[in-house]
Order: sequence, then structure tokens, then C-alpha cells
Amino acid sequence: MNDDNRPDPDALLAQMQMADAVSKSGRLFIFLGMCPGVGKTYAMLQAAQQRVKEGVTVLAGIVETHGRHETASLLEGLRVLPRRKQEHRGFVLEEFDIDAVLQQRPGLVLVDELAHTNVPGSRHAKRYQDVLELIDSGIDVYTTLNVQHIESQVDIVRQISGVVITETVPDSILDVAHEIQLIDLSVEKLLERMADGKVYLGERAEHAVSNFFKEGNLTALRELALRFTAEHVDRDLEDIRRVKRVSSPWKTNARLMVGVGPSPYAESLIRWTRRAATRLNCPWIVAWVEGSRALSSVEQDRLTRALGLARKLGGEVVSVTGENISEALLQVARERNVSQIVVGKPEKTVQWRKSLADTLIAGSGDIDVCVVRPLAAADKARNLAPLQAAAPDSIVGEYSWSIVAIFAIASVCWGLVSITGYMFVALVFLLAIVLAALRFSRGPVLMMATLSAVCWNYFFIPPIFTFHISKPEDWIMFGMFFIVALSMGSLTSRLRMREIAERRRVRQTDALLRVTQSAALAAEPEKGLAEALRTINELLNASTALVVREQDRSLPKAAHKASNFQPSPKEWGVVAWSYENKQCAGRYTDTLPESGATWFPLQTATATMGVLGVQFEDSARLDFGTRQMIEAFALQIALVLEKEHFIQAVSHAEMLSQSEKLHRTLLDSVSHELKTPIAVITAALEGMSGQPSPYLSEITTATQRLQRVVDGLLQMTRLESEVLKPSPDWCDVRDVISAAKQAVGTPLSAHEVRLDLAADFPLLKLDHSLMAQALANILHNAAIYTPAGAAIDISATLRDQKLRVVIRDHGPGLPEGAERRVFEKFYRVHGSPPGGTGLGLAIALGFIHALGGEITARNHPEGGAEFTIELKRVASFTPPSK
Repeated sequence: MNDDNRPDPDALLAQMQMADAVSKSGRLFIFLGMCPGVGKTYAMLQAAQQRVKEGVTVLAGIVETHGRHETASLLEGLRVLPRRKQEHRGFVLEEFDIDAVLQQRPGLVLVDELAHTNVPGSRHAKRYQDVLELIDSGIDVYTTLNVQHIESQVDIVRQISGVVITETVPDSILDVAHEIQLIDLSVEKLLERMADGKVYLGERAEHAVSNFFKEGNLTALRELALRFTAEHVDRDLEDIRRVKRVSSPWKTNARLMVGVGPSPYAESLIRWTRRAATRLNCPWIVAWVEGSRALSSVEQDRLTRALGLARKLGGEVVSVTGENISEALLQVARERNVSQIVVGKPEKTVQWRKSLADTLIAGSGDIDVCVVRPLAAADKARNLAPLQAAAPDSIVGEYSWSIVAIFAIASVCWGLVSITGYMFVALVFLLAIVLAALRFSRGPVLMMATLSAVCWNYFFIPPIFTFHISKPEDWIMFGMFFIVALSMGSLTSRLRMREIAERRRVRQTDALLRVTQSAALAAEPEKGLAEALRTINELLNASTALVVREQDRSLPKAAHKASNFQPSPKEWGVVAWSYENKQCAGRYTDTLPESGATWFPLQTATATMGVLGVQFEDSARLDFGTRQMIEAFALQIALVLEKEHFIQAVSHAEMLSQSEKLHRTLLDSVSHELKTPIAVITAALEGMSGQPSPYLSEITTATQRLQRVVDGLLQMTRLESEVLKPSPDWCDVRDVISAAKQAVGTPLSAHEVRLDLAADFPLLKLDHSLMAQALANILHNAAIYTPAGAAIDISATLRDQKLRVVIRDHGPGLPEGAERRVFEKFYRVHGSPPGGTGLGLAIALGFIHALGGEITARNHPEGGAEFTIELKRVASFTPPSK
């Protein structure tokens, strides 16, 4: 295989992981249309009726017929799920009952209108989240969706129709769909259906035709749906080509990056980049540059929504710090091997200052820069209003103090100017500006620099009380003063803001380090976790609750004792959902947002160790940076808990290993020590066989029982020491079964052994001794648990080099649930006759495993227990007939 055709290991690994995930989850089928009325629900019900004919259990979870008789008729014969009733603001509303579906577990469930928003108080905010939970549980789902509800298409639909779409689904849910079926209908036929009242009725139909359902809008939406479906088909075709290796994979190094900030255009830029990355089938990055300037609550809200949208659409979020946005973005682009940077087109062009796009283009080098025209968020006006409201009290205070300081300095210097001269006043003003920059924000400092220059000119530079400067040297001094004052004020203020930002980052990093050290290095894990939670509380000014799973992977009934609050009974449902689904839930999320706290799963690469809950004050907000920090805390705590779990597991394993070693040594020693006296007793009994004695038979029976126990212990020691090596040779199955019957001896004499074996059964190459001992143990078990006189059947078949031996008795059978436990060491069912050790079937299992086979037990439908031995790849030979 040459290098060009050699498969990519990463691609093979991703393919295997995807195949494993698909095998464990249900399949999602999406019926996609350009708009309401094209027949998505009708097509879904038709497909469901076909699945019913195929024998699939179909449940109509929620189907909206909208009064259409043709659609409602297709529900006949389907099991319809009753809707869950929920009260909201005095009204009783009906919703999809996901819990009932999970309880019934049908083969296929129909969930109409994927983009639907659930009633507040439901488990999930969106119906598509219900669907994701269903397919994660292994249930197939049929659902419907219009193209305008796809998140990455929202801006295009808004441009086309002028309608703002509020109910959306992320593109990632379409990526996991097993099949997307386009339900297409021409614009003419759709308008005819509208006119006939088959889409909307009455005034609603007239309103739809005059607004959304215009011919131009419908044509554009149809093209959008066709193009979107074609893109998915292209990606599916590319996956097939990679799997089948029809030709070399398409070699592309494309990687897109979009820079965003607290702007109303950020979400539109992210959607545009997602669409472009989908067409190019390449990864994409969302980068934002954190400067020293603190963001307002509105800006923080915009940024949080934008970065949350990026994560939801499948983008990688990268955060960097820096004052020069273009340099920071270019640095990230070069480090991450980005081929194209996406940036928004500036609204206004300033002649004396380059825009971000111009700066990126000038410094991009080999990296392409794509300048696009984004759309402002639909709530732009609402978001901009708070920015134009009254300034905070702290800013007003800083401006006030700056003005007071200027006039105070001017008043003091007015009395000293005759002694010091007006040049000294300039130095005093400069000193005041530097001191103010160490405390105030940039705006008040710049205003103070401007006022100080004006005051110095008006009150101190001759001629005073005028803005006229007569001397050239005074002009030069005034200009230098003005420039120095502005520069020093701006630079000092910038350094101070950067210092504040660095202190904030250092505080966060220090808190993360303290959480890790306190939890990981504490001598007592309980005190370490308590210290970690206290550190988190101090940093976030919040309350925390830690729920650590039990050893059996279940959740406890109470939170960790170091927690600040205990979850309410309603809150425990949120905790359980977050733990089971490995996702954040609760307040500030789309899942159970009515909760009082936000719950983060303690997820590692191998397991979920518990859940961390954070409860903020009512006025607090969970921004993107804080959420990332909490996720980092949760990861560190999870790693510490995982480490403790591994330490306990290793300690337990070492203890078990030492116990097993001692156990095997003791068994081996005792077994060998018992063999000699048993041999002497057996020889003595043989010598006394001619002498009549009433106790001779009992002694002989007890000796044989003791001999079986010792043989069993020795055989188990051989199995556990892994010194057992099969020695295959040609043998006759009849001879093997005969040797097994002879080894059982007296207990088998009370039962008829019926052998079902073909007359021309071939010779097999296997270990005669191991196979005979395994059969003997099974026959002995059947003999002692089967009433006297009951028959024991043995049958053997050979097909495709696979030997199958079945031993069936006609006794009471196995207790319920004991089909696998009977092969455990020292396990004996209730009511077993005295004298056994519970090792016979365990030894038989070990011998069969040594032969490369399997043994199973079950209750025969007609009564009795049945043991099946299967050996694969058994060589056979049929001797020539005489």
C-alpha cells in the first residue's frame, strides 16, 4: 500500500468512534421542508405506517395535524401517546411527554416540529433536546423541520423574508441525523394548497399569503432547502468515499477563523462562518480578544450569547488577551494554521484610522481575509438602549472628582504663581494627572488632562484670562504640555487597566491552583474538598454544592457535607439528569432552567464522578468567562475524585491479589497434604473389601466424596495458576462421554443416560482429558440435583467446525437468576444436598475456556436444566468405512 492510498489513522479512529456511538444510540430521521404546508408530517406518517408493516413498534409521541383530515387519517392504527398537561400563567398547556416514552421504550417514536419551544418548567427548553435524549437512550426518532429554523440559516431567511425566526435548532443536530429526507413541493402547488385551505384556515391563511407566503420568498426558501440538502448529501458521499477508499481523500488544509466581540453583529458572523465551513467541510474557530477594558453587563451578555452560539453550532472557542485586536487575531491564526479569517465589514470608514479589516489584510500575509456584511441581532435596539442610559455612579463620581481636583489645584496655584511662576503650575497639573490615572478610568483622566491644559492657558499663561498666547515659547510649552498630559494620562490609565486585568487573571489562576492543591494534596480528602469549595465560593461570591457518586456509581441522598446548600427534592431531578446525561443543567441553561442553581457534571475521560452545583444571587449573571472557570474547577475536582477512586481501586486490587495468592497457596498445600491420607484410607478399604462390616460402605462413600473435594481443589488451583495447557489429539466423542460417565461413578447409576449422536460422527482433535473432566463435572451436578430415576440426555452436533454438546436433565431446573451464578466458585443454590463444595461447574467452565470454548446454562422450556458447550474451530476427521 503506497502512501497516497494509506488510510489516515485519525480518520479511521474517528470512523470507529462514530460507528460505536451509532451502534449504541438510536437513529434520527428528519423530514425537511422549505416551509409549512409542503407535507412533512404527512410524509412522516406514511413512513411510520410502512415501519408498522415491517413489525416495528411505533409510538406517535406528538403529531400536529393542524386540522388536516388527510394527515389525521394516517394516525389510524398507530399508538398515540397522551400529552403531558402543564400549567403556565393560569393556562393548562399540552406538551410532549418524554418520560412516558423513555418508560415505554418503543422502537420508533414520532416527534413533530423539532424546533418547538417547550413550556417553561419542562425538563428541556427546546424539543430538539428531548429528541437528543431519546436517541441517546437508543430509541429511533422521526421528526419534521423547516429550513428557516436551522440556526445557520436564520440570517439568510431574515434577509429573504424580513421575518425574525426565534425558534431554531443547532446545525449539530442535523450532523447526527441518520437520514435527512427533503419534502419538496413547487411554489405553484403550495400556493394552490394555501388557496384551498389545506395549510392555514381563515384569516390566518390570508395573513400568511400577504406576508411570509409570497412567491419570491417561497422560491428563495425552496432553493435554500435544496442547497442545504445537497451539501449534506455531498458530505455523506465524501464519508462513503473515505470508508470505501474509492480514491484518495480530498486534500484540504482549509480552516476558518472568525473574530468576534461584544457586538450585535457577532452572532451573524458566527452563522456565516458555520455555513462557509459546512460548504468547505473544514473545522472552524471562533476567537475573541479580551482587553483590559471591563465590559458592561450588556456587552457581556452579547459576548456570552455569541460564544454560546458558537459552541452550539460546533465551533471551537479560543480566548486570547491583548490590546491590539488585529495582532492577537493574526497570532492565533498563525498558531492554529488558519487558512481564512472572517471579519465583518465596517459600517463607517474613518479616513485617519484603519479599520480592523484593513489592519488584518495588511498583516495577514498568506492568510486569506474574508470581509462579509453581517446583520445586526434582532434585538439590537433593545441591547443598545442600556448602553445609552445613565452612567454608573462610579463613573459619575470619577468625573466629578476630576473636575473638583482641577479647580482645587488651580485655586491653590493661583496664590503661589507670583512666587513659583506659571511653569511650576504646569508640573503640578501633570503630577495630578498621573496620580488620577492610578485611580480613575481613562475617560475622566483624559478629561482632566484637557481641563488642566485649558486652565493653565486661561489662568496662568500671560496674558491671563484669555486663550491668547503671545510668546512662541509659550505656544511650544502649551503644546508640549497638552501632548504630555494626554499621553501620560492615557498610558498610565492603560497600564492600570492592564494591571487590573492581569490581577483578575492571576486571581483566577491562583484560585484554580488552590482548588487543585487543596483537593489533590490534602492529607484527608474530605478536608481537601471542603477547602476547594471554600475557595470557589470566595472567588465567585456564590454558594456551592458537591454531589459525589457512590461506589456503585449511584448518586447519594445528600450533598457533600462541605456544601453550602442542600438540593431541594425538585433540584435532585436536575442533579440526576446532569449526572446521567453528562451535560450542564439548571439555571442559565436550556435544560430545566427553572432550577435555582447551575449544575456541572464532574466529567473525566473515563467516568462521571459526580455533579457540582453553583448558586448565584438573583441579580448575578453567569457570563461565558465565569462558566469556563467553573468548568475548569469541575474538571479539577473530577480528576481529584478519579485519582482517589483509582487509589482505592488499586489498594483493593492489591488486597484481593494477596488474598487470592494466599488462598491458592492454602488450597494447594491442603490439597496435597490430604492426598496421602486419602490414598492410605482407600488402600485400606480395598484390603478390607472381603470382610463384612456395616460401616465399610459408609466409609467408602465418605472417602470418595473427600477424594472429589480434593480433586476439585487441585483442579481449581491448576486453573488459577494458569499452568493448564491443552494437549489436543484425535479422539472419539463417544469415548470422551464414556470416560466422563465412568469418572462420575455411583451418583450416575440412579439415572438413565441417553446419548443422541450420529452414527457417522467424525473424530475430533481436542484434549480428551480436559473435555472428559468438564463433562464429568456437569454430569455429576445433574446426577445429584435430579431425582432418582430421571433421565439425563446428552447430544452432540458438529457444523462448520463448531462442536456443540448439550447436557439436559429432567429435574427441577435452575432458580431464577442463577443461570450465570452457578459457574461462580463456591456458589451453591438454596436447598443443595450436603457434601458439595460449589466448585464443579466453576472447574468445568475453566476447562472449557482453556479449550477455547464457552459454556452456558438455562432452563429448558419443557423442564429441567440444560448446559450447552460450544467449541469453535474444531478439526474433524471422518475415517473411511470398512
